[in-house]
Amino acid sequence: MIGRVKVEMRRSGGFTGRTTKVHLDTAHMPPAEAARLIQLVTTVDLSRLAGARAASSAGADLMRYDLVIENGVDRWEGTVSDPSIPSELRPLLQFLTTAAR
Repeated sequence: MIGRVKVEMRRSGGFTGRTTKVHLDTAHMPPAEAARLIQLVTTVDLSRLAGARAASSAGADLMRYDLVIENGVDRWEGTVSDPSIPSELRPLLQFLTTAAR
């Protein structure tokens, strides 16, 4: 069982070039949202992400995500960007993007 999950995201790029930031901590979230965040984080294989790299993209309008994911004792920090974002990470990025609004 996972106790606490913390996630930080800084999204940049896109058509407008606007930067979006969000920091979520399940200890400070409503229970339903915290449960959803935990579920999304546990579906991501953090050890597999350790080998992931940000694609060197030529397009300035592509999205770039700087992330810190803490899941119990597991921690991953890195950057992913379009079009090479791992499919297992996309639902979490969508959740974080919605939370940042």
